Amino acid sequence: MRKTSFISMKSVHVTLLAVGFLGLSLSAQAFPFFKKKKKKATTTTTVAKKDAYERILTEEKTDSAKGPFVSFYRTGEKLLVELPPSSIGRDMLIGATISSVSSPQFAEVGTRAGSVSHVRFIEKDSSIVMQAINSELLDALPTGDAKQAQATNYRNLDFYSFPIKARNKKTGGILFDASSFFLRESKYFPVIAKIAGPYRVDADLRPEWIKVTSLKSFANNACISMIRNYVTNMTGNSGSVAISNHPVSIGVQFTLALLPEDKMTPRLSDTRLGYFLTPKSIVNDSLIDHASFINRWRVEPKDPAAYFAGQLSEPVKPIVFYIDNAFPEKWKPAIRNAVLRWNKAFERIGFKNVMQAVDFPTNDPNFDPDNFQYSCIRYLPTATENAMGPSWVDPRTGEIITATVLVYNDVVNVINSWRFIQTSQIDPAARTLDMPDSIMLPTLEYIVTHEVGHTLGLMHNMASSAAIPTDSLRSASFTQKYGTTASIMDYARFNYVAQPTDKGVSLTPPELGVYDKYAIEWGYRVFPNSKSFRDDVKPLMALVASHADDPMYRYVLQQSRYRYDPTAIEEDLGDDAVKSSTYGLKNLEYILKHFDEWIPDGTDGTRKAKLYRQMVSQAYGYARNVYAVIGGIKLNQSTESSGIPRYEVMPKEKQRAAAMWLLQEARKFGKRGVESIENRLPQINSHPYKTLASGIQEMALSATARLALSYYADSTSYSPLEYCEDTYNNVWAKTIAGDENLDDDDIAMQQLYVERLKENIVEVKQVGKVRSLRDDKQDVAFLGFGVGYGEPDTMWTETIDRTAEYVFHYAQKLQKLLQERIKTTKDTTVRSQYELMYARVQRYMNG
Repeated sequence: MRKTSFISMKSVHVTLLAVGFLGLSLSAQAFPFFKKKKKKATTTTTVAKKDAYERILTEEKTDSAKGPFVSFYRTGEKLLVELPPSSIGRDMLIGATISSVSSPQFAEVGTRAGSVSHVRFIEKDSSIVMQAINSELLDALPTGDAKQAQATNYRNLDFYSFPIKARNKKTGGILFDASSFFLRESKYFPVIAKIAGPYRVDADLRPEWIKVTSLKSFANNACISMIRNYVTNMTGNSGSVAISNHPVSIGVQFTLALLPEDKMTPRLSDTRLGYFLTPKSIVNDSLIDHASFINRWRVEPKDPAAYFAGQLSEPVKPIVFYIDNAFPEKWKPAIRNAVLRWNKAFERIGFKNVMQAVDFPTNDPNFDPDNFQYSCIRYLPTATENAMGPSWVDPRTGEIITATVLVYNDVVNVINSWRFIQTSQIDPAARTLDMPDSIMLPTLEYIVTHEVGHTLGLMHNMASSAAIPTDSLRSASFTQKYGTTASIMDYARFNYVAQPTDKGVSLTPPELGVYDKYAIEWGYRVFPNSKSFRDDVKPLMALVASHADDPMYRYVLQQSRYRYDPTAIEEDLGDDAVKSSTYGLKNLEYILKHFDEWIPDGTDGTRKAKLYRQMVSQAYGYARNVYAVIGGIKLNQSTESSGIPRYEVMPKEKQRAAAMWLLQEARKFGKRGVESIENRLPQINSHPYKTLASGIQEMALSATARLALSYYADSTSYSPLEYCEDTYNNVWAKTIAGDENLDDDDIAMQQLYVERLKENIVEVKQVGKVRSLRDDKQDVAFLGFGVGYGEPDTMWTETIDRTAEYVFHYAQKLQKLLQERIKTTKDTTVRSQYELMYARVQRYMNG
């Protein structure tokens, strides 16, 4: 609502003067000379003096958005905020979201600029101060002295101060100028990140380049939308300029929202389940312990008696998602179903109709998707091939306050490529560039269901697909019951294991997996007589213990920096990476054989070329899944009493099989391409299979350091020395046998082997050099109920990693072999290859 308010008052005073003479008997009417002209009536207007509040809001044209929580005024170059007394000192959230962008490489629509902050506005020293609230400590300490110490050690941060401009005499509201926060670049809410991939980004923003586009104020939240214009420069690590003086326009929406005064009872986390967390410190017998609480909605039974009697109850407040009317009409049923799928999980724990989905109301003038109280599924008509599910959380308790699911238009491109590459070997309907609705809509429903899972607090569970035996993915009865994974929160896409001859096999993830239903039960079940989070600990521990031995219920934190656990990685299927990848590559061979038949050449071939490259990427991913097995350590979050080991090194036979598979694939991968296709499609001239073959070769020869940790953890497992022996015998097999028929792949593997000797030979000659695995400090994690995500602790590996010593030994061994073969080899080309390799090893050894 935009209003310009002003105040004016008018008063009119009229004074009439009549003159008479006392003692005079004659009437003035009888003597004209006694008659005086009447003075003309005069009108005097007195303008009431405006106070400071009125002057500020009337001196210039003002746009406004007024509400009971906060009011915004835009006047001239200023952005003013008015807080009523009821909002002063209240706990709030403030955050900024990217709403539009001219250059997607600088920012992504729907993502946050910085993090959501917990703030409070207080009056202090003739100013309004925005404090960042320190809510780390959950409970107040019990004694007066302790509370004083608490105030000293957990104090709030005054991070913005705004001069008070005026007070509203009628309401007591305080008006202050917040331009320095909203109309400037803030280090707390950076709109353009300083780093974009390998580049450093410098962005110049000036106040005159900011345009406020809308102000909105609602009952308990408000938002300010603006366009910010930047001039940007991108420079590489070497200082080379990639982009210079590039204009970028970015839409930003700031949201300010009140937090509930009645705080939700939090729930302690457990590292054996994957929820997003809110870290806390809690008072435990006057001691302060570190803890964390899961992020979840406040779902409470409307009828507690019925609920605890085992009957279904409606929630006090359902979780309602509003579906954007801008979506293509045929998408809407799939999106609605994606929300409602989760009701099956809530019904198992006594709730009905928790999840609800409705279209944006068209006849409700009060509805606004920017209103924080509405959780929305928004349509973003951009070329981004993605969807996401961010939420806003009460930092005091972990309560999810509101959430948004963002679905980008070009997510359909992901659907097209996934389903063709992973299922066209068995599904004739998937043999096209554009999937029919019978495939596209159920796949869209799966994608949105996954994102809605995030808005319920669930993290990824990449271990779920490993709960399913690889060969069970070829079983119709098994896959019809369980799909491809135990959790749709995994990145287990579609059934690339199923072979063309398999009949009746399900190709998709389940509607909800076994783990998904279990995770909702753990996070949202309400227990009788529960008055504190401490009361829930015992039944929650019992629930986890009842499923501890079943791999379908296993959770592992998503691995990022370093991957120990080969059973918890993205984009894989089944419990046997070698077998699953072999099936997958076999299917890709089949698809490539029919590629021209199923995907005819288009007018320019661009889409067909892109699909071809995506198949190459899929094949490369299969090799990466196998590589993770070498030196792999399966991580388990478990209690001491459960008897489940906290880590298990992958069996020696599995590791060695993975190493030998990779060595074999290193020679085959470059030959998997179809040159007749590559030569006629645009942007394929580099022959991508051949290009990426070097990456497979690198993986095949680079696992020695990984094995250092796994062998240290289990001395009966595949050792680094055994691996070195296997790779040496494989790479130099023909040379050892005197076979002079070396092909291009043999030569490439030998050259790479020698090149990899260099850094290790140099390292072993540098006495006292401290080293670690890729600068990571690795170890395995153990159970922490209520504490953090269970990230692996760190461990220095310089005392156990003997890679350089092993490699130095094999360099000496190779020297002798090459010396002998140079003398006996008749083929001059092969002999030249050996001479070159020998010279390089000699230089490394003597250097």
